Amino acid sequence: MAGMLCPQCGGLTHRSHTRGFGEKLVKALTSHKTYRCHECGWRGWLRMGETTNRRQTLRTIISVLITLLITTLLALYVVEKLSPPAPNAGFEQPQTR
Repeated sequence: MAGMLCPQCGGLTHRSHTRGFGEKLVKALTSHKTYRCHECGWRGWLRMGETTNRRQTLRTIISVLITLLITTLLALYVVEKLSPPAPNAGFEQPQTR
């Protein structure tokens, strides 16, 4: 997106590649993108324009839903593995008289 101004010096910026998982996650879940200044070398987050707001909102909702689904499935798996087996699980005791 051309025309983004550097918050430090007011120079023109260009998009910068994300570095690492944390930056990729922030980029995916918000409308902030990484930029670098041509003049002073500043690198940081700037909010994108409102033109992609609808797309970004949809992307955020889908990301949150997928995260909730994975977290729920993981929690159910952990509970299943950590819970002690029920007594006589699946077996009936023969009755003696």
